[in-house]
Formats: sequence, structure tokens, C-alpha cells
Amino acid sequence: MSVSYPTKLQLAFRSGNRCAFPGCNRTLVVDSKISGNLATTGESAHIAGEREGAARYDPNMTDEERNHYNNLIYMCGDHHTEIDELENDFPIPVLLKMKKSHESKVREAVNSGFAEVAFPELAQATQQISTMSAGQPSEDFVSIPPEEKIRKNELTSESEQTIRMGLGVVREVRKYIERESVIDADFPERLKSGFLQEYYRLRREGHRGDVLFDLMCVFAQRGMDKQSERSAGLAVLAYLFDLCEVFEK
Repeated sequence: MSVSYPTKLQLAFRSGNRCAFPGCNRTLVVDSKISGNLATTGESAHIAGEREGAARYDPNMTDEERNHYNNLIYMCGDHHTEIDELENDFPIPVLLKMKKSHESKVREAVNSGFAEVAFPELAQATQQISTMSAGQPSEDFVSIPPEEKIRKNELTSESEQTIRMGLGVVREVRKYIERESVIDADFPERLKSGFLQEYYRLRREGHRGDVLFDLMCVFAQRGMDKQSERSAGLAVLAYLFDLCEVFEK
């Protein structure tokens, strides 16, 4: 058993696609300009070792626990090697603190990025997905409150925080979509259809809860490097979470 690809994507997302080692901050995800696929060039470093003889190996853990998101920290190859070769310098509590600190800073950056979301950032965030074919217009305009949808999808406080931050700029997203719909009447449906196709694809693969939400966040941020654009992608996802069938209306 090894770390699954969805877990690697989730880890990369929560790490802001950057190495978690203090002072490194190297970007570790590459978006193909041809195929549109993502290449995670970073490494999912095990906090407690993956197998017997590995750094910080804990015989009491199951394989599932060893390869779970909670036991992984996203790093470049150099720092992955460093924490394993210098095991005594990097015990489990130090790495857990490093992971928590880095991911907390990423969430703060996302929050700051929402303050910079405007039409140019939203245009970049929706450029690729809005080229998809439009689905059938929805005739059900009744949506359940975000709180109920969060409970229904068993999302934790971390996912809820991202949704809340995104909803803080939902008015700007709505204004942008309304403007685009004047020029292109199918724009809103294409946007929704793109997200729904990915949502149902991930559900067919068996993803639920925070993992599903994180993978949808990865989808919403594809091809974006600037934090303001990445936050714009999350704002669009929050808008759709609130107003349509994404995450089961």
C-alpha cells in the first residue's frame, strides 16, 4: 500500500503547492499547458515511517494510518531526504508542528487573497472551465442553507472555513457571472456544468467529505499561480456550493 494520488493532491492543496520545510517555499505542482493534467513534483513525506527500518517507523500503526493525509507532510525532494537522513533532528512532534504551521500559513494566504478577488481574477479562474459544454438549465431554484449542506456532506471546520471565506466575496462573483451572461447567455450553465462533471466524477471514484471538497478545490485552482487567482477559483466554488447542485443541493 502506498499514498494514493487523490491524497497527494489533497496534501499539495493544503500545502499551497509548496514545500512545508521552513524557509523553502518551493513550488511543487506543475500544470501541463497541453494536456491540462497536474504533475505533483513534490513528495508526500511520511512523518511516521512507511515501512520497518524507515525514519520514525511506528509498528503500532496500520498501513492505512501510515499513508493517511494526517501522517504526511508535503516537501521537495531535498528536504524529504534531510528529515529522513537526519531523523534525530526531526522527530514526529517537530514534523507535526511543521505541518500544522505551514498549512495554517497557507490558509491565511488564501484568506488574504480573497480581498484581492475582482473581475480580472475571476476571468482567469473561469477561463478554462467555461469553455465546456453547457448542461441543461436547472428548473429547481430551491437551495438549502450552506450550514445544512456542510453537515450533509460531513465537512469539517477546515473545509467550512474555506467556504465561509469564499462566501465573503460571493457578491463579486455573482456580479461577474451576471456581466458575462449578458455577453454569453450560456456562460452560467457552462460554468456550473464544468464543476458538476468533476463533482460527479469524484463521487463515482468514492470520494466523500473533506477529501472530496479538497479535490474540488484543486479543480477550481487548476493552472493558477497567483494567490489572488487561486482564491478567486475557491470563491467560484463557494458560490456554486451555495447556489446549485454542487455538493448535493
